[in-house]
Formats: sequence, C-alpha cells, structure tokens
Amino acid sequence: MNKKNILVFSMALSIVGGATAAVYASEYAVNSTKNNVVTVTNKEGNGTNQTTKNHEVKVANGKISDEEAVKMATKALKDYMGLDAKSFGEARVNRTNAQEDFKFFMDLYSKEDAAVVKENAKKDTANVIVVQFVRAEDLNQPMAASNRIVINEKTGEIVSLTAFTNEARSSEATIADVKVKSAVINFFHKQQKNVKENTMKVSKTASSGTIRVLCNLEDGRDVTMTISLKNYSVSSYEINYDRLIPLPSEEKDYRENFRELKVN
Repeated sequence: MNKKNILVFSMALSIVGGATAAVYASEYAVNSTKNNVVTVTNKEGNGTNQTTKNHEVKVANGKISDEEAVKMATKALKDYMGLDAKSFGEARVNRTNAQEDFKFFMDLYSKEDAAVVKENAKKDTANVIVVQFVRAEDLNQPMAASNRIVINEKTGEIVSLTAFTNEARSSEATIADVKVKSAVINFFHKQQKNVKENTMKVSKTASSGTIRVLCNLEDGRDVTMTISLKNYSVSSYEINYDRLIPLPSEEKDYRENFRELKVN
C-alpha cells in the first residue's frame, strides 16, 4: 500500500456519526486526538457551511481553527471544482501528520517500500487538517465517498482535494493529450501555481472514464491527479507537500502504467 492510499485509508477510519451542519468531535484512529465540536455559520445563500465572498484566510502563528478550515475547504471546492455548497453535507475535521501514518501502517509495506518509508520518517513533515464533507444519506456509511480537502496548517495551502459528484461516468477510453495538458495547466493556474510542462505523464489506459496524471510544479514538488474524460475536469489532486521520496512500488507503477504526453 503506497503512501497516498494509506493516507486516504487512515482518514476513512476516523469517520463517526453526528448532527448536520457541524464539525464533530471524533477520535482519530491513529493518534486518538479529539477535535473540537464547532458550528459553522452560513454567511451566503442557503448552502451549508458556505463561506463569505472574497474571504481571506488568516493563519495565526501557524494555527487554523476548525471553523476556518471548513470555510477554506468550502471555498476550494467552489473555486477549483465548481461545486455547489448546498450539496456538501456535514463537515468533519481531523488533524494529522504523515509521521502517524508511517508508524501505524509500517507493517503493511513491502520490505523495499518500508526501507524508503524509514527514510521519509526522518523528514520534517507538515501538520495538516483534513476536512471531509459527508452527505446526509451517507452518514451511517463508514466508507462512503465524500469531498475531502487537506490543508497545510502552517501555510494555509490546499495540498490535496478530492471531489465527489453523482454524475455518470464517461465510457470514453480515448485520451486526448492536448486536452489533458490544457486541463492540468488551467487547473493550477487558478491556484497561481505553474506546472513544468515537460514533466506531465498520463496513465496509458482509462479506468471508469477517468485517467491519472503526474506532473511537477515549478517549485519542484510532484503532483498526482485524476481527470474525467467526460469533460476533462479535475476530480482530485495531491501535492507531495512533504517532498517525500517515492516508494519503489510507486516508481514501478509510474514506469509500467504511465506515458509521456504527446504534445509539443
């Protein structure tokens, strides 16, 4: 199990029940740290947990409150994914650090991967806030799909985002490299980030109408993305915010299942 999948799995373990329109106290499966129960006031329209217009994020001494994290996550889903806050559902907040995942899941790594994980564990890894929005109909489903946003608590950067929609998956299997390139560049342009164009790679085949994309930002951090072939919209991305060394299993996956974009 690679680092990215482990992080998603560990967050899923923390899901608990509760009441709508609140951020819940929950016991995190790895470090058992409880989060505060807070109510997020709706400031715009009738959507749950919707942020105010032109909301400016203020990070005080590297700390972001649960309320602020939910507002940031809501704004990211609206600005980057075009989602309507009315459909988000209930917000749940957890705080974690990659070090916790290294320790908790060490036994699940292969021997080769474990050696690299030990090197990664020596790094100064960031404290992050994970915000999940769970729809009312999915509250009692521990592994239900949800919108999930990860925020670097020190910098306020949105370093990972996964959007869930009910739209039908595309049956398209042909990958248009030009559209992939445009989708990646335009997506990060919204975040005022630049992509190194010659670093883009795409999965050789589509899966359920989606493809995976790899690229590097100009600051050197690598990114993994998921793009829909229906309209070439980005449904998820994750920045390697801790600049972790890729695991051997990841490197093998990249070599065998990805190709360079055929775009000049």
